[in-house]
Amino acid sequence: MNDYLSTLKARKQSWFGLKLPVKAALAQPILHPLLRTVAPHVKGIKVGRLPAPIGLTEVRGRAGDADFYLVDPFRCEIAKEFYWGKGRRTEEEDAFALELMVDLSKDAEVFLDIGAYTGVFTMAVLAANPQVHAHSFEIIPAVVAGLEKNVARNQLGDRVTVHPSGVGKPGTTMQVPTGDGGSALPSFYAASMDFDSGAEVRFSSLDELLPDMPDGTPRVTVKIDVEGAENDVFEFGQEFLEALKPDILCEVLDDRARPDELMRVLGRFGYHYYLVERDCLSARETVVPDPHFRDWLFTTKSQSTMRDAGYPVD
Repeated sequence: MNDYLSTLKARKQSWFGLKLPVKAALAQPILHPLLRTVAPHVKGIKVGRLPAPIGLTEVRGRAGDADFYLVDPFRCEIAKEFYWGKGRRTEEEDAFALELMVDLSKDAEVFLDIGAYTGVFTMAVLAANPQVHAHSFEIIPAVVAGLEKNVARNQLGDRVTVHPSGVGKPGTTMQVPTGDGGSALPSFYAASMDFDSGAEVRFSSLDELLPDMPDGTPRVTVKIDVEGAENDVFEFGQEFLEALKPDILCEVLDDRARPDELMRVLGRFGYHYYLVERDCLSARETVVPDPHFRDWLFTTKSQSTMRDAGYPVD
């Protein structure tokens, strides 16, 4: 076993230990106003990756005509995007994906946020739909704490069940570091990674959630962001998929996806595939991971049904 945190890739991600002090310097009251003024005009800079002011405690976001809050934008990678984007995510496709999930969930009874990070999808969906209950899953202890802070800030404690666990192959476990990730709360840990120490995190299957669903055939929507482990979510969730046919927003990474396995399961239940682009859905016959656009909508709704409902489908 090779501890991921000691690998060259992990050291590069931290700029060999320099990322946190550089970020902290740019977030200070002396330098940050200059950064805020200059950065948006520099070609090639993605401002959403730049630090937020170190003293800023929260930001307000908006999706589906509803407001919500995200705390600690200096530490949370998503919250800082809302700072730079003035209430929206800074990349067009990410902002569109959030609006899409919120709209698809407007009449949902249950929302599953699998790989929730600090819960932006949970906060946005619940802000726009006062009837929905969320189950939010996150495997990183420090990020779980951030998720719980956002639940409390948005006064959603009675509508969110936070699961400090993963969804995938039932009965499996992994060690996850308990540290805070250095320059930001980590967003890239995956079930495929090895760590020498940390908290033991357990995984359950999507099928095991069926008894927790409301009686009848509830309207359920799902967001999945599990760094390439989505096939395990679907493989051990086939009873769930067959029973509920949820609309699913799923990250499919170009360098990690196994699309043939993905389609083998989803095709069995009549799912259609739509690549989420900057401002529209691109209907596809097959799932072919895209090097730029990460998110896909998997739904049993046809192109004509989606268009009739007002969704922009190419």
